[in-house]
Amino acid sequence: MNHLAHTFLSCKDPELLAGNFMADFITKADLKNLDPSILKGIELHKKIDKFTDEHQMVRQAVRLLHPTQHKYAPVTLDILFDYYLTKNWQKYTGENIDTFTQRIYQMLEQKRDVYPLKLRELLPKMIDDDFLMSCKNEERLIKTFERIGRRAKFTHSFHTAHIDMQQHYDVLDNHFNIFFPDLMFHVNDFCDCN
Repeated sequence: MNHLAHTFLSCKDPELLAGNFMADFITKADLKNLDPSILKGIELHKKIDKFTDEHQMVRQAVRLLHPTQHKYAPVTLDILFDYYLTKNWQKYTGENIDTFTQRIYQMLEQKRDVYPLKLRELLPKMIDDDFLMSCKNEERLIKTFERIGRRAKFTHSFHTAHIDMQQHYDVLDNHFNIFFPDLMFHVNDFCDCN
């Protein structure tokens, strides 16, 4: 799952959110200086990723994308599933998505001091770009895939990911809407907000 889903699954807990958000940006050396409540958020992030990778609907969706996206099919799907979360938002919460993103940005800013330096420097740019909505429509998806493509170390087909989504739109939507409630239930032991 990508940023929107990870932040959504942190409920309204600032420490859980901070740890979940920073999990992909930290090193092992960073871990020893963190508060246990932040470490719990990092644990949540890993739990979300592990459950996602092992879920049958996710595996089917990855297989669907593999002919064009190859080894990057799981990365592509993570991003596309944030798109499907925006499209299905009202199925999973009564909170307006714009209200949600603004609340999350404020919470992330308030915990800025606990992030590694690189993330502290990056956060204002991410918020200025409204990064939680980087998958909200096809135009933003294309830009997101272009940005990821520039960072990719291997040959990729991110430039066709939006076309893959169009071709498999309903199937991917169905896979997402079977998978996501299972994921929400799976993380309830961290915070029962769902």
